Amino acid sequence: MRYVLILTGRDDLTADAVVGELVKRGEYVARYDTADFPTVSRLAVSLTGDGWTGTLTGSRAVRLETVKSVWWRRPNEFRTPDDWPGHARALAVSEARSGLLGVLGSLPVRWINHPSKDAAANYKPVQLAVAARCGLDVPRSVITSDTDHAREFIGAETVVYKGLGGGVLGPAVQRQFLPVVLVSADQVDDGVSGTAHLFQERVDKAYEVRLTVIGDRMFPVAIHAGSEAAQLDWRTDYQSHTYEAVDMPPEVEKRVRRLMDELGLFFGALDFAVTPDGRWVFFEVNPNGQWHWLAVKAGVPLVEAMADALQGEAA
Repeated sequence: MRYVLILTGRDDLTADAVVGELVKRGEYVARYDTADFPTVSRLAVSLTGDGWTGTLTGSRAVRLETVKSVWWRRPNEFRTPDDWPGHARALAVSEARSGLLGVLGSLPVRWINHPSKDAAANYKPVQLAVAARCGLDVPRSVITSDTDHAREFIGAETVVYKGLGGGVLGPAVQRQFLPVVLVSADQVDDGVSGTAHLFQERVDKAYEVRLTVIGDRMFPVAIHAGSEAAQLDWRTDYQSHTYEAVDMPPEVEKRVRRLMDELGLFFGALDFAVTPDGRWVFFEVNPNGQWHWLAVKAGVPLVEAMADALQGEAA
């Protein structure tokens, strides 16, 4: 009996769809919520000549040597008892991260994606530098905490300001994305010195593309924005979109493959703008980006492709 191990929370519709597809194919699936460790889950492994062997117990007990693939989907933070002192909780979470994730990360199986690769590729400056080296068309960009540098880059134009990370912590201590905004030089003040900021040239868009890469398979879907807000940042107005599967230029496909190889990613959700004259301009790669809504809206077989990959049937 060989298991597909999926690391995610309980409320994950994307994982639900893939689990359903795998079960339909007769696969054994173990879904594990890292928030269960160490309160209701147990790890008991020993080091052998073949690596770590033993049992991870969550909703079911799985022997690590029976795992054939791991999907690092949307794992939650480790949860410790509320009545523990703060320093004890911090230590337990730190040790859990090093211990449990270290053990799982050592498994010589297919990872989608390995957490170390996922974490490294999440740095936007790394993505942009690698994309440029791979020959992708990348917007003129600066990262700066220097007011004069920012104003010099902007000049008489209007440029785009984007968050460098995954968002900010909202009132409920949850991640919220920073929307893209337009900035002119006269709006830049000494507040820029407070942290690092990413400014990019504004790119004229005919439409945008979300490219989902699963192994060697690529699924480009055009996103046609139906509102002014969505033209600037399509995440702000999903209701206005229309979608269609499109073809990707072979040269762009070749450069995307180089990018994914250099970042060590099996999966990625990449964002492009396609200009009125047909240029594909790279914005970013989301190592663990969302994609299920595209499977539904554009009729793209992403659920099936992810199931293929977890079964080991996609390179």
